[in-house]
Amino acid sequence: MKKERKVNMILAIVLWLICIAMFLPMVFVIINSFKTFGQVVMEPLALPEEWNLDNFKEVMRTGNYLKVFGNTIYFAVVSGVIVIALGAMAGYKLDRMNNRIGEITSIVFMIAMMLPFPVIMIPLAVVASELHISNNLTLVSVLNAGFSCSLAVIMYKQAVSSIPKELDECAYMDGASGYRFFFRIIFPLLKPITGTVAVLYFIRYWNDLMLPMILISKKELYTIPLSQLSFYNQFTQNRWNLLLASGLMAIIPVVIIYLFAQRTIISGVAAGAVKG
Repeated sequence: MKKERKVNMILAIVLWLICIAMFLPMVFVIINSFKTFGQVVMEPLALPEEWNLDNFKEVMRTGNYLKVFGNTIYFAVVSGVIVIALGAMAGYKLDRMNNRIGEITSIVFMIAMMLPFPVIMIPLAVVASELHISNNLTLVSVLNAGFSCSLAVIMYKQAVSSIPKELDECAYMDGASGYRFFFRIIFPLLKPITGTVAVLYFIRYWNDLMLPMILISKKELYTIPLSQLSFYNQFTQNRWNLLLASGLMAIIPVVIIYLFAQRTIISGVAAGAVKG
């Protein structure tokens, strides 16, 4: 009993140290977002002399952040909706395919999920160039969803496995068509995993830099990560306070979404882990 308590105490201390180490950079960003450049350089760990929004106003003015935020939301939502539709239908079909083809297809999706982006970066850029997808935010969103939906497919497949196959048979005997049956009966049962997929992919697309950097060159189509990169190249020498303020502005929506959706994420992951 004493040994178990010691182990739990050590684990708790280690977890607290990890949390502190992860949170300290965030504290640094927050306190320095409200300082002048001189204060950031001279006293980076001190609290601001005055808490004001001057840096954030300058970022909004210089970086056209309202437009950038709109582009990012559009990019994330369009990509996310496509991923949910593709992932749900493909996951359902893969789970119901009790044959060799279904097994091989599942393995292909798992391999695709593990591929690092640099491996497909050049072929993707070539295909996008041939299809004239570059600098079209809608088409870039569609392409983005297509090559990044593997995780969603696997998550939906796992969730569908907990739904009895007898439900399919009953629906078909009653004359329900494939799409009608799926969207009216199966898809509502996948609500927990759909919430999880939506949140995880929204956060992923909100922070996505590599694909927009390859396919988007027009400044009016910049997403937040691209705008951050542009800010870094522009102000890296003498405007660190603006860099930190823009970084905080980019982080806040993701933090808010996660705080409100963490129960959805946990319930969705738990639902996907249950085997019928």
